[in-house]
Amino acid sequence: MTLLTLDQLIEGEIETLAFGGEGILRYRGFVVFVPFTAVGDRIVCQIKDIKRSFAKGTLIDVLHASSYRTQPLCPYFGTCGGCQLQHINDQAQLKYKEHAVSDALQRIGHLSAPPIQVTPASLKWAYRRHVTLHLRPKDKGFEAGYIAQDNTSLVVVQTCPIFNEPHHPILQQIQQLVHQIDNPTQQEGRLTILKNHRDQFILSFLFPYAFPIDRKIFQTVLQQNPSLAGILIQTSEKQVQLGDPYCEQKIEGLTFRFSPQTFIQNHAEQSLTIYRKICQLASQTPQRHLLDLYCGFGMTTLLLAQEGYPITGMEYNPEAIKFAQENAAFNHIKTAHFIQGDVEKLLPRWIKLHQASLIVANPPRHGMSKEVIQILLKAQAENLIYVSCMPSTLARDLSLLCAKDYQIQECHVYDMFPQTAHVETLVYLKKKKEYNRSFPT
Repeated sequence: MTLLTLDQLIEGEIETLAFGGEGILRYRGFVVFVPFTAVGDRIVCQIKDIKRSFAKGTLIDVLHASSYRTQPLCPYFGTCGGCQLQHINDQAQLKYKEHAVSDALQRIGHLSAPPIQVTPASLKWAYRRHVTLHLRPKDKGFEAGYIAQDNTSLVVVQTCPIFNEPHHPILQQIQQLVHQIDNPTQQEGRLTILKNHRDQFILSFLFPYAFPIDRKIFQTVLQQNPSLAGILIQTSEKQVQLGDPYCEQKIEGLTFRFSPQTFIQNHAEQSLTIYRKICQLASQTPQRHLLDLYCGFGMTTLLLAQEGYPITGMEYNPEAIKFAQENAAFNHIKTAHFIQGDVEKLLPRWIKLHQASLIVANPPRHGMSKEVIQILLKAQAENLIYVSCMPSTLARDLSLLCAKDYQIQECHVYDMFPQTAHVETLVYLKKKKEYNRSFPT
C-alpha cells in the first residue's frame, strides 16, 4: 500500500520514459508518472492522482537537469496536448521510440525480434502535412485550437512549429476567419488544414449539424489570401466546395491526387522511406499476387504495381477508393485493382479466389480485429508486412500472427512524428519453414 497522498511533494530521479512520453519515477518502489521530464532528471513533483499500482505527478522543479534536456521551441509546449517531447533532444527522442516498440513487443506480445533498426528524420520542424484544429463557440462565431494536456480545455494557437514556420500567418488568418463564421446553434466542429503541392493550404471544415453557410465570407478569404488554395465545408446536410481543395504528390515517377477527406502520412520524407522499404521487401518475394489492406488512395498499391506485381488494394473509405482508381488510371497502371468495403468482410472471399505471396497491412491505430488476423492466417501468404502507428496494438496482433505460423524477420522504427511521443513501425514477417508449404524452395 502506497504512503503517497494527494498534493504531496516528493523528490526522485527519472529512470525511463513510458509510452506517451511521461517520465517514470520510483518512490519507495511505487511508480509515479511525471510528464515533461527527461531520463536522468532529479526532480520535485506534486502527486495529483493515485491509483492502485501507480500515481501521476506534476513537475514542480528540476533540481538537476538531464543532459538530454533542451529548450522547447513552441510557446504552447506544456499546455497544448499535441507535443510531448520538445523538451528532450533528438538522441533522447529516438531512444524513447526504440524502447517504446521493443518494450511493447516483449511485454505485450511476448515476442523476440531481431535488433530494431531506427531511421531518424532529417526534417524535425514544420514537417507535418496536415493538422486538425477543434472549433468551439466564441461570441457569435468560433475559436480554433488544440485540445490541452487536460484533455478538456482548448489552447487557441497562433503558431505551430511542427506544422509551419514560426512567423507564417496562416493560423492567425484562420483565427480571424472562424471568428467571422456565424454560429447560431453554438455548435462545435473541426478544421483540418492540409498543405498542397504548391505550398498553399486547403481548409476542410466538418460540422455535425446543419446551419446557414455564408459563402461570401469564405470566398473573400480565398481572394484575399493567396496562400489558401481551396475550402471544403461539410455539414450533416450538404458539402460546399470553394477553390481547389485537392492535392497532388509525385513519388517515384507516379502522380497521386487526393483530398483532405482521405488519409495521408504526415511526414513526406519518412513516408517515402517506408514506401521504398516495402518495395524493396516485395522484390524478395515470388512474382505472385499481392494484397494491400487499408490501402487509402493507393500509394503503396500503385508503387508495388509499378514494379510489375498484380495487386489488390482494400479500403473502407469510398472517397479514398475513388482517388485510388483515378490515380491508377492517370498513371496508366492496369495491374492494380481496388475494392471498397470493410476488410473483415471482403477478405474471406478474396482469399478463396487468390493466393498472395505478400500481404501488406497498414491498419488504423486500433489495429486489426481477431477475425481479420484469423483470415490472414488462413490465407497462408509467405510474407507479411505490418505498418503501425501504435506499438501496443502492433504487439497484440503480432503475438497472434507469430504464435504458430510467422516469425519476425525485420523490425524498423521510423521517426515519423518528431517532437511527439508517436512512432511509426514496419515489421516484416515470414512464414516459418515448417509451415511454408505453399511456395516450396
